[in-house]
Amino acid sequence: MSLVQYENFSPFVEFLGVTIVHQGEDQVQTSLPSQPVLQNRKGDIHGGVIATLLDTTLGMAARGEMDQQAASSTLSLTVNFLSPARGELLCSARCVRKGRSIRFVEGQITDKDGEVVATAVATFKVFSANRASAC
Repeated sequence: MSLVQYENFSPFVEFLGVTIVHQGEDQVQTSLPSQPVLQNRKGDIHGGVIATLLDTTLGMAARGEMDQQAASSTLSLTVNFLSPARGELLCSARCVRKGRSIRFVEGQITDKDGEVVATAVATFKVFSANRASAC
């Protein structure tokens, strides 16, 4: 089966400027450019943006080998913020366990210097193309 190649994100994720750097069967890397609109009052990337980047990238890793029309829903997402995030960010995610409909995924965000600024673990419910269109 061919890999899902994401060409379109949700309008919100597109607004953020997320792009795909690498996509493998169970691994995905995305990047987020630095933009003033994404900053909090201290000049760091807002925590909600960090959580969104992780949720988006981990969700893509959960659906890695599924059909383009497949969907996923986040059942749980735990984010650990390790240090302030500034500048362009790289998010890496990998699916660590696949069930028929439940996937366990982990990931991290690094800054331009390679410092880990946040980590996450998540559980996703995945839906095949037929089920996704019925939802």
